[in-house]
Amino acid sequence: MNLTSLAIRNIKRNLKKYMMYFFSLTFSVFTAYSFLALIQNQQVMTAFTYDIRYRSMLSTFGVIIMVFVMFFLINSNNSFIKARKKEISTYALFGMKNGKIGKLLFVETMIVGFTALVMGIGTGIFFSKLTAMILLNISLAAFTGDISFTVDLKAIYTTIVLFISIFSIMGLTGLRVINKFELVDLFKADEISEGKSEGSTTLLILSLILIGTGYYLAASGDPQRVVMAAIPILLLVITGTYLFFWGGLPKVLNLMKRNKNSYYQGVNLISTSAFSHRMRSIGSLMATIAVLSAVATTAIATGFTLYTNIEKDTYDTIGYDIYFYGGQEIVMEDIYAAFEKNGVKITGEYTTDRYTSAPEMERVDVGGNQYISSEENYFRVYSESIYNNLISLSKSELKPTDINPGEAMYVHQYMTTPAINKGIENGIVEQKLTFSNQDIQITKTLRSGILAFGALHTIILNDDDFDALLQSGDISNLNENGTPYDQVTVFNYENPLQSHELSGELTQILSGKVGSFRIAYNHYTESLEIFGLVCFIGFFMSAVFILMTASLLYFKQVMAAEEERHQYIILRKIGMNSEVEKTVIAKRLLPVFLIPLVMGIVHSIFAMKTADTIVFSNIIPVENSYLTVLAFSAVMYGAYAMVYGIFYFITKEQYSKIVR
Repeated sequence: MNLTSLAIRNIKRNLKKYMMYFFSLTFSVFTAYSFLALIQNQQVMTAFTYDIRYRSMLSTFGVIIMVFVMFFLINSNNSFIKARKKEISTYALFGMKNGKIGKLLFVETMIVGFTALVMGIGTGIFFSKLTAMILLNISLAAFTGDISFTVDLKAIYTTIVLFISIFSIMGLTGLRVINKFELVDLFKADEISEGKSEGSTTLLILSLILIGTGYYLAASGDPQRVVMAAIPILLLVITGTYLFFWGGLPKVLNLMKRNKNSYYQGVNLISTSAFSHRMRSIGSLMATIAVLSAVATTAIATGFTLYTNIEKDTYDTIGYDIYFYGGQEIVMEDIYAAFEKNGVKITGEYTTDRYTSAPEMERVDVGGNQYISSEENYFRVYSESIYNNLISLSKSELKPTDINPGEAMYVHQYMTTPAINKGIENGIVEQKLTFSNQDIQITKTLRSGILAFGALHTIILNDDDFDALLQSGDISNLNENGTPYDQVTVFNYENPLQSHELSGELTQILSGKVGSFRIAYNHYTESLEIFGLVCFIGFFMSAVFILMTASLLYFKQVMAAEEERHQYIILRKIGMNSEVEKTVIAKRLLPVFLIPLVMGIVHSIFAMKTADTIVFSNIIPVENSYLTVLAFSAVMYGAYAMVYGIFYFITKEQYSKIVR
């Protein structure tokens, strides 16, 4: 029998062990080909406005996937070889040299890898059209076309070269592992204890301090501090996680054993001992999975939060379907004609002057820096009636207001962090605005960017106060040259985020003819391209990470079941029934899946706090944007945990079959 025949026979005999490994390998090939094909897809490329950014994001993701695939495959290969030491030692006993055994394993690896390569690329080609359509559908508002079915030869060639290289490294790694062991070691592999780890109180405390310090820095509300501390946060949390699984968790298990009342209750003794016995070999893997779970859940939660906020962010930023200031006498007829031509009904329209005022006030500092002073700043001013008219047409969540005489509401744009926002509110409220004949006191604040229309600071006044100040000249719609400021016009109309043709025509009409304009559709489509792609990559990355990390756990536990089978045989001989056995197995496997998952999600919760400080607090204009972020993230955490739960039950079922 030659090496190829022997390798094929070995694969058939170990088919059950290979299945999950083979499935994950095929999915990784499918993912790599799919992204390479998307980068080369001409229809996808021409559909994106920001094709350079798009290509860079997909390429970066491809590199991350390749690095992770290499880690997964080499780790799986080493575990698989270790589990087959006894089989390998038999070959050696019958005279097969280590070099030849290494060649046998190399051939096995290449056969499995080549089969996964063919199936992965074949699946990628089969689903390439669907993959491209999903990307375009979630990333382009106006996409209604059809994607042609293509087979990208360059993507196939690149995928083959990449994975053949990875498989070769795996095969050579197997040969190195075999050469490290003597024949007698291989024979006694099952008998060699992995060595109990008593854990370390020092490592437990140190790990908690490192992780806690990382959390503390990540929870800072200062974006500059968070950005500066990004690398230290990663190092602290990752180092703390590994120390926890290397020495902290074994110590916790050891302490649990000392609690005799709990330890000797039910099946706790068996399940805790079995899990504790494996900690030394599985600690690093659990730590790695906790870190990767944090990356995956953060990626998917970030993508989902960004994507689901696109429409809301559009109207929190623009406010209306379209607004412009200046040039009304030139463009209005053309705008009406464009709506009529496209058969789109206008649902709301309002035009108002832009008023300004520069009352005397005390200088306001925020964070040690000047925020506003009467010498250098002015206010955009609205009466409460004008404000309420604008808000009634606004598609943001702002509510009409009622301003008492002698009072004002200050409106500032929401491109600030919660800490800075709080500083602004504390500094501006109770400020007295001194006009020529009266004083107005700012009594409340509002965060919004849809009323400024070119100004930095805005105040809303009682109607009577506004009229009086307009009469006295404290409020004016004239600039320094005595000419009126441009008026502001806002429009709302039917199906604004699906009106591709109309938006294009309106853009042409307004470009160069008005002072400034914003169209919600344009902002929406630009955000959709970027955030849709981020969401698409986040889902793919999470799917790859969860599949491979869960496969690694499955693989490790199935290998452990082979070694622990004789222990269950002994337990059954001394009276353990099947129900108790199921309970033991469930308790034996649950912490292996649950602890890394929980730690990964907790890491992600703090990572999302960092993302909120840097990004989300600027695009989600609510009092506490972090709660909104957590609400969206919780959906993805739940989905991630559900998939992990499925892998847990599959592993439990396979483990039970092996030990029976």
